[in-house]
Amino acid sequence: MNHRGRRERRGEKGRGDECKLFFTLVWVVCYWFCLPVYAVGEPLFADSQKSIIEGAIDFHVHSSPDVIPRRLDDFEVAKLAASAHMKAVVLKNHFGSTAARAVLVNKIVPEIEVFGGVVLNNSVGGINPQAVNAMHRIGGKYGKVVWLPTVDADCHLRVFHQPGIGIKVAENGNISPETEAVLNIVARDNLVLETGHICPEEVMAVVGRSHFLNIKNILITHAMADVPGLSLENMQTAAQMGAFLELAFVNDLMGENAADRGHRNWHHVSIDRMAAAIKLIGAEHFVLSTDLGRKLDPLPAEGYELFVKKLMNEGISQQQIDLMIEENPARLLGI
Repeated sequence: MNHRGRRERRGEKGRGDECKLFFTLVWVVCYWFCLPVYAVGEPLFADSQKSIIEGAIDFHVHSSPDVIPRRLDDFEVAKLAASAHMKAVVLKNHFGSTAARAVLVNKIVPEIEVFGGVVLNNSVGGINPQAVNAMHRIGGKYGKVVWLPTVDADCHLRVFHQPGIGIKVAENGNISPETEAVLNIVARDNLVLETGHICPEEVMAVVGRSHFLNIKNILITHAMADVPGLSLENMQTAAQMGAFLELAFVNDLMGENAADRGHRNWHHVSIDRMAAAIKLIGAEHFVLSTDLGRKLDPLPAEGYELFVKKLMNEGISQQQIDLMIEENPARLLGI
């Protein structure tokens, strides 16, 4: 074969390889953009099917990107919640602000409102007023929630026997100056204050000081879990001072036999115990959330439906459910 023939065959092969590469890239791009729609089981909430969490707000969902492996990313969480006709979700991350992420998700999934915030752990400087200011300035109306320390809280480290010096927000009933500065920003900008994984004494000090500062939106993070580990008396007192009490479905999945290894160090909080607390204190003081997101967890919207059904089986009425999944969380977010 002459040189010209060989060049022509090499040219044809090169064009063939280029075509294969082009169509491969097209397939990858299409797959990437379609993945959030199909990866989360959207047919579970068909348009013809009435969802019992229609209009609900999940105040506590973990998604990727994250340090901890998560089952869904932000877009998948939002698309699944939208398919269930939910009203809103709040994205939480222990290590970084979710405010900017929420802004972007709202542009891509406009059928549902997505809110973010910042957890005041060591990765953002601990009790850092500048981190709170930045979160709200970046997120605008979607940068709404401030969590006090969680995995870096002194209480969390002690309860779960982890090494290191944890963050305290109060001692002997007195709020630290840094915490006071954060509370002032929350009051000024009408943000939502969540208590995180601090101890009961700190929770009560924070709620008392927040009440004094006229902070209107306070939520006690998974009030019945190991952290903060509030007693029913603590919960009643906090509610009387205007704080809402969060009950998280994930706590029913925890315990020594939990599917996820990360949940086995936590004690199981049964649905019947949660229902009893609702009946004692009143549904008007509670917010239901899932706190789901780990790889072995149920999908958040599916878990929310299961949570509601289990509570109703324990005698919680539809009217009480509506208060806890719609009205109370909407009041906190101002929507």
